[in-house]
Amino acid sequence: MQRPWGLSGPEFLQLYWIGLALAVLVAIIVRVRVRARHSTQPVRSLDMDELAYLAGGPRRVVETSIARLLTSGELRTSRRGTVQVTSTSSSSNPVDRAVVTDSQRYTNRTVKLMIPSVAKDEVVLAIGRRLQEMGLVVHPDVAKSALRKGSVALWVLLAIGVVRWINGLAIAAPVGWLTLQLFITGVLLFLLTRRGTHIRTSKGNRVLDEARTTGSRAATSDEALYAGAAGLVLFGGLAVYPDLAVRSSLLASSAGSSGGYSGSACSSSSSSCSSGSSCGSSCGGGGGCGGGCGGGG
Repeated sequence: MQRPWGLSGPEFLQLYWIGLALAVLVAIIVRVRVRARHSTQPVRSLDMDELAYLAGGPRRVVETSIARLLTSGELRTSRRGTVQVTSTSSSSNPVDRAVVTDSQRYTNRTVKLMIPSVAKDEVVLAIGRRLQEMGLVVHPDVAKSALRKGSVALWVLLAIGVVRWINGLAIAAPVGWLTLQLFITGVLLFLLTRRGTHIRTSKGNRVLDEARTTGSRAATSDEALYAGAAGLVLFGGLAVYPDLAVRSSLLASSAGSSGGYSGSACSSSSSSCSSGSSCGSSCGGGGGCGGGCGGGG
């Protein structure tokens, strides 16, 4: 079997490296261009839910709402990772009402199921549309299109490399370096597409950075937006919820799929722990919380 394209192994490897560099450059340019989208609408002061969406998309909005409801005592958690409504919601916040409604609709609703469900609610999607109008986030359809366009060159390069790799195996040529190149290409494809459809624009990044700077300073009356558990979850998600026992409960149901969130709930006789309890601190005293250069011939 002859070598495809009439290239020797070293020649193909050299051209592949060049092609890989160009493909990555194309992917980066596409992402930079989509982030540079402009809007003539001025950026007003964002509320907590809008900042949460800006920081982490629809899921972060729901996580922030859960933290807010736990703080107010309208939700409580159990060791099994479920949340339960403790009273009829009096909040005027539409996202909070959506979370409470979802909790009341099911018995022992897990956070793992609640978050993606409420994230698709119209009240959450409306937040995204407001941020899009201000030019802070990219429309999901535009983001998907940009990810596809940016990765086309990498996919083509990967396909060519796989054909060459199969040919090298067929003629018993060394394919060690080519195997490495294919692996690197696959990793780059994963890294350049794994962020999904929540993409902030350059303006959105600036607004979020300013909010993070404000939130990291000592709390004052002017910075009440970032105070409490909800202010922490807004920027870091449920993984940074301040109460260890509640955090363990919230992450318990999704530990197997989140790739790193783990921990046991407090060892106590109570089956649930509200955000206002001292369960997290009482556990501190011993509680349970605790080849060749051939390139394919």
